[in-house]
Amino acid sequence: MAMWDLGGTLGSALGGTWRRAALASASLIAIGQASAAQERSITPTFVRAGERLNIVPVAAGDAGPPRALSARRVRLSIAPGPLEPALASLIARTGLSLAYRTALTENRATRGVEGDVLPLEALARLLDGTGLTYRAAKHATITLVNPRYAQASLPPGDSNAPTPVGAAAASVTLDELSVEAQQPTFGTTGFVATRSTAGSKGNDSILETPATVSVITRDELNVRGVQDVNLAVAYTPNVQAVDYPGGQGGPTFTLRGFNANNFDSVYEDGLRYGFNSFDQNIEPYAYERIDVVKGPISVLYGQGQPGGIINLVSKRPTFVPFNEVFLQGGNYGRVQAGFDLSGPVEGAPQFAYRVTGLVRNADSQVKYTPDDRTFIAPALTWRPDADTALTVLGKYAEYRGGGSEQSLPIVGSILPSARGFFPRSPFVGQPNFNTGLLENKEIGYILDHSFAPGWLLHAAFRAYETTSKFDAVGASPAFTPPGFLAVSVFPYLRDQSSQGLLTDNYVQGRFDTWDIQHDVVLGVGFQNYYRRDARTFPNGYPTSAANRLIDLYDPVYNLGIAFPQQTNVATRALQQQTGAYVQDQMKWNGFILTGSLRNDWVEQQVRTTFNFPNLPVATLNRTTIDNQNFSALSYRAALGYAFAAGIVPYAAYSTSFNPQIAGQRADGSALPPREASQIEGGVKWQPVGTNALVTASYFEITQTNIPLADPLNPGFFIVTGAAESRGFELEGKASLFDGFNLIFGYAHLNTKVTRNATNPALVGNRLPNAPDNTLSLFADYTFPLNSPFAGFRAGAGVRYVGERTDATNVDRIPAYALVDASLNYDLAQLNPAWKGAVLSVNANNIFDQRYFTSGFYTGYVFEGFRRSVFGTLTYRW
Repeated sequence: MAMWDLGGTLGSALGGTWRRAALASASLIAIGQASAAQERSITPTFVRAGERLNIVPVAAGDAGPPRALSARRVRLSIAPGPLEPALASLIARTGLSLAYRTALTENRATRGVEGDVLPLEALARLLDGTGLTYRAAKHATITLVNPRYAQASLPPGDSNAPTPVGAAAASVTLDELSVEAQQPTFGTTGFVATRSTAGSKGNDSILETPATVSVITRDELNVRGVQDVNLAVAYTPNVQAVDYPGGQGGPTFTLRGFNANNFDSVYEDGLRYGFNSFDQNIEPYAYERIDVVKGPISVLYGQGQPGGIINLVSKRPTFVPFNEVFLQGGNYGRVQAGFDLSGPVEGAPQFAYRVTGLVRNADSQVKYTPDDRTFIAPALTWRPDADTALTVLGKYAEYRGGGSEQSLPIVGSILPSARGFFPRSPFVGQPNFNTGLLENKEIGYILDHSFAPGWLLHAAFRAYETTSKFDAVGASPAFTPPGFLAVSVFPYLRDQSSQGLLTDNYVQGRFDTWDIQHDVVLGVGFQNYYRRDARTFPNGYPTSAANRLIDLYDPVYNLGIAFPQQTNVATRALQQQTGAYVQDQMKWNGFILTGSLRNDWVEQQVRTTFNFPNLPVATLNRTTIDNQNFSALSYRAALGYAFAAGIVPYAAYSTSFNPQIAGQRADGSALPPREASQIEGGVKWQPVGTNALVTASYFEITQTNIPLADPLNPGFFIVTGAAESRGFELEGKASLFDGFNLIFGYAHLNTKVTRNATNPALVGNRLPNAPDNTLSLFADYTFPLNSPFAGFRAGAGVRYVGERTDATNVDRIPAYALVDASLNYDLAQLNPAWKGAVLSVNANNIFDQRYFTSGFYTGYVFEGFRRSVFGTLTYRW
C-alpha cells in the first residue's frame, strides 16, 4: 500500500505542497507616543505596505535626545533576550516614541536593563551591544538606526509619504507601521503578550484575533519557576492538566472540558507535536513562550480536539550574544544544570547560533521512581539579507521515569477504607522492575521570506523519531478485592517507536480593495506518521492468574513476574493528512470580518495482531485492520469591532474534526470522525496607556459522532454519542505600575453528555475531569533600587480547582487550592562584580495540600504533586 512508503510519500507530496507554500511573519514597526506634559498612547495605525524608506550615511554621534523625554526616571526590569519585545516593553513603560525598520531589530538580542533610569538611558542600555543606536526625529520621536545610517525626509510632495500619526508624525516612510513591537513567534518581555500567530497564522494582534488566546511568556515561566508543562498552564483558565507524579510522563489535559493530549492538541512551532501518548514529554526550558488557543481550530491545523491547542514556541538564535547558565537543587534529591547560549557565528555575520541544554538527576515523591532527563537543542539561523531568514532546529531528549501510571482507588485515597487512607504517594509497582525510558530526536527548519511588498512566505518542516520502553505495572480494577484493603495490579512490557514528517507552508498578503484592507493567508499542510507498538502481558492474562495484590498500607513488593516469549498485542498504525486552507481578515471603518476555510484529506490504517496461544479464544488470536479514508471541511466566521479605547467585542463560529483511533461498525464500515462546532462571543480590552490585556468570553461547544459500544454486536461500535460544554472565561495579564505584574483568571464550566444510545442513564452526566469553577491569581513585584529591599523580586499565587467527577458521576473528586511563591535576588546589589548573577527560590504547593485528579479508570484517581522547593543560581552575560 502506497501509504506505507513514508519517505517516498512525503517526498512527492513536498514537491507539490512546497511550490504552493505559504507564510509568514509580517514585519513589525513600533511606535509609542510621548509629550513634554504627559504620557499618551495611540491606537494602532497602519502605514500601507510597499512604502520606501530613504537612508543616507550619518555619524553615530548624530543621536540626540528630545528634551521632553529625559525628565522622569522609571523603574524598569527588562531581562536579557530578544530586542524586539524588549523595545515593546520599554515603549509601554516609558511612553517613548520609536520608529524603525523591522530589519534593524530582527534576530538581535539585548542585555536588558534593570533599575531606576531615564527613558533614553534605558534605550541606550537596551541597544548596547546590538550594533544599533538612535537619533531624534520630529515631535519627540526617536528613530532607531544602524550607526552608519539615518532616515532622511522624502522629497517635498512625494505621494508615498505616510499619513502623520498624532504627535509621532515625522517625515519618514516605513515598510509597515504598528504600535505593537513583539515577534509573535519569538519571545516577549514581561508577562503581557499582545501578538500571536497561533490563532490566525498571520501577524495579528491578539486583540483582533477572533478566538480566546492565552500566552505564557518566558519571563512568566522564569518567575514562576516552571519545571513542567502542567505547571506552565496552571494559571490559564479552562486548561486543566492531569497531575500524576511518578507516572509515565505523557502530558494530558482538558481544554474547555474536552480531553486534549500531547498527540492531538499540542503543537511545536505550528506543527503537531506527536501522534500517540508516549511520543514525547515536554521540557519547558526549550521554549520561548507557550500559546494556548481555545475552541475548535481545525480550520488552521486540521484534525484536533474541540477544546483547542497548546503551541510551544522554540527558542531561536539571536545575532548578538545572549548567554545563560544555571545550577539548581531541591527536595527529592533534585540536581539540575542548564545553559542557553546564543550569538553570531564569529567571522560569518550572516549566521547566528543558539544551543540550549539541560541535565537533571532527581528522584520524585513516589519511591523507586526517578525523574531524570537530558536535553539539548542546537539551532542555526542564516540571514543572507533583510528579507530572508532560514533557521534550522534540532533536538535530542531522553527522559527516565518509573514507567507505571500510579493509579489509586478512590477508596483509600479520597474515601477511607476500613483501614483509613493510603499513605502519601504510595508506590504501585515493583522495585527494580519498573522502568520508563523515552528518547526523542528532531530536525527541522523554519523559513521566512518577504518576496514582494506586502507579501511574505513561511515554510516549516520537522522530522522526528521517538522510542519508548515501559516495564510497568497497571491497575486491574476488576480484580481488586472488596473493601479496597489491597490493590490488584498486573505487570506488562510495552515498547513503542514512531516516526513523523510534518510540514506547513503559507503565504500572507496584505492589500486593499476600495476601502477594505485585506490580510490574506493561503496555506498547504502535510503530515505523515507511523507507529509501532508491542505489548507483552504476564502468563495467564487477562484472567485473575495474571494479577497480583499490593497492600499499599504495608507494601511488600514481590509480584513474582513471569512473561511469555511472544508479543501478545502488536499494533502498526499509519496516518497521512494533507490540508489546504485560506483565510481573509477584512477591516473597514473599525469592523473586522474574518473568514477561514480548510479542507483535509486523511488516510489512516491501524493493524492490530492479538496472540494469546494459551487462551484458545478467537477474539484473542486474530488480526484486525481498521482503514479510514475521508475528507473533512472546516470553517470559521467571525465579526469584531475595534473601538478607539482599545476594546474589541467579537463573535465567532468555528468547527473541528478528529479521526477515530480505531474501530468499525457492525457492517464493516469505518467510523466517521468526531465533529464539533462552537459559538463564541466575547470582548478583549487593551486599556489605553497601560501594558495590559483582558479577555472575557462565553462559548458553547457541541461534539458529535462519539463512538459507543454496539449493544447488539459485541466488538463493534455505533457513533451516536454527543456531548456539550458551555462556559465563561475571564483572563487578564497586566503590568499595573513599575515593577508590578499581575495574572488573574476565572472560568465557569458546564459540561454534559447529551446523547448515549448504549447507556441512556449517562445522559446529563458531567464530562470527566471538567471542574465547574477554577480561579487563579499570581502577583509579582520588583522592589525599587532606593528601597530597603533593593534587588529583591517576589511573587505569590493561588490556584483553585473546583469539584470534578468521573464518567459515571458516582465518584466526586474534591476541589482544592494550591499556593505557590517565588523569591529572586540580584546579587549585583551585594557586589557590582556579580552583575548578571541572580539567586532564586521557588516553592509550589507550599502547604503540601493533598489533592487528586481524575484517573484513567472508573473509580481510580491520581495523587497530585506534593510540595516542591528548589533554589536556582543563574548567571547571564
